[in-house]
Amino acid sequence: MHKILILALICCGLHASDLRSSPALDGEPVEISTTLFILDIDGIDTQSQSFEANVFLNCQWLDPRLAHNGTADAIYEMGAIWHPNLQILNQQKLWKTFPDQLEVSADGTVSYRQRYWGNFSQPLDLRGFPFDSQTFAISVTAALRGAGKVHFVPSERLPPNIAEKLSVADWTITGTDFRHDSIQIIPKAPANDSFVFTVSAERKSGYFIVKVIIPLILIVAMSWIVFWIDPAESGTQISVAITTMLTLIAYRFAVDALLPKVSYLTALDYFILTSTLLVYASLIEVLLTSHFAKKQHRVERAYLMDRWCRVLFPAMFVATAFETLKFRFFL
Repeated sequence: MHKILILALICCGLHASDLRSSPALDGEPVEISTTLFILDIDGIDTQSQSFEANVFLNCQWLDPRLAHNGTADAIYEMGAIWHPNLQILNQQKLWKTFPDQLEVSADGTVSYRQRYWGNFSQPLDLRGFPFDSQTFAISVTAALRGAGKVHFVPSERLPPNIAEKLSVADWTITGTDFRHDSIQIIPKAPANDSFVFTVSAERKSGYFIVKVIIPLILIVAMSWIVFWIDPAESGTQISVAITTMLTLIAYRFAVDALLPKVSYLTALDYFILTSTLLVYASLIEVLLTSHFAKKQHRVERAYLMDRWCRVLFPAMFVATAFETLKFRFFL
């Protein structure tokens, strides 16, 4: 009797061990039907290069060993049977809504459902800021040893998608994409099967046009007043030029607070930099004309320089705007 009981326990142990092994046959990968639905994007933080989202994930695969005659789905704990051990690679801080359990239908179809809410990291290319377009991704990997053990495919019944209405106000969603991938997380280590769901978005630049660019244009235009002031009034000219320069420096700090410390210049950086150089050039012009105005035989030259600069500086500023910003807010 004891021998029979021991043998039964051994068989149960072997059976449990078998259930934790892959259900794949002949070395073929387990096909995992995947749905990743972005319920909401609460915000995109350009400075920290991250976004906050509410995500629903549903993965299904067939394990014939788990088929049963019950009318209701069988519930298993995560460690009781085989599963792909899903991990979100670019998660920062996430909360789960559903319990970590596996549901098995009568035909052996295993379902894993989970809802995540939190922050995801996303490196950004900000060279076109604030008229840039970005791709935001959620990368999910099967933390198994070696590639080719699973194959992620989009669900035919409910393919990966995104909600029509989102909380994020300063971006426009332009498209989505789903692809199977193989990611090597650690150098020289076996690659892991994964999938990536990407969302393409375009920044709404209206805020920056109204709050940054248009006031900046007015500030630069203010520096052109010096070309209509008599060169003999050098003190007034220099005060206007220096005030404009200090205002541009303050703008520089305000824009820097919106962006990460990247090693390249954005379109707005180029615009502010060239605007600053033009204002500095107007200050140099003021010094020259005031110098000429002090010498009787060169007064006419000072007036001539001012007349030329009234046309030249606005023309250079317009050319700068077309080159750096492409005047996209007028197109």
